[in-house]
Amino acid sequence: MRVLVAASSKHGATREIAAEIGSVLEDRGLDVLVMRLEDVFDVAGFDAYVLGSAVYAGRWMGEARRSVDQHAAEPAEAGRGIRGEARRRARKTGAREHHLFSGRLDRRSLGLGERTVVRMVGAEDGDYRDWDDVRGWGASIADALAPASQRPFHGST
Repeated sequence: MRVLVAASSKHGATREIAAEIGSVLEDRGLDVLVMRLEDVFDVAGFDAYVLGSAVYAGRWMGEARRSVDQHAAEPAEAGRGIRGEARRRARKTGAREHHLFSGRLDRRSLGLGERTVVRMVGAEDGDYRDWDDVRGWGASIADALAPASQRPFHGST
């Protein structure tokens, strides 16, 4: 099964999450291509895709919103987002699920306006991404995409 994992990332943290999800999917035997969402012009040829976007002021980045709107009629296996906007966009594509991950904050990489907002809200620098959560969600996508005969057994004796 061929899977596209594409993310729109302003400072790179979301792109790193996409790469980790792609790695988990590859480890589970899927044929995966990880790309910047800005470089995706066609999703034909993929059996499923995972879209990701950094979130600023509660909104997906513009490229992610445009991509979902452009490919809304095409089937999606999974989406990622935040609250109402994500749910609306996920419904447009028929996505099975969306998931929110915390990000990374490094003031040195921010512009003046971004630093001002960060200072106003009192946000602290740090990497808040939960890599176990990222890998777990990637594994759940792989499980959902695998034929029933190839799914791992999660029972007890």
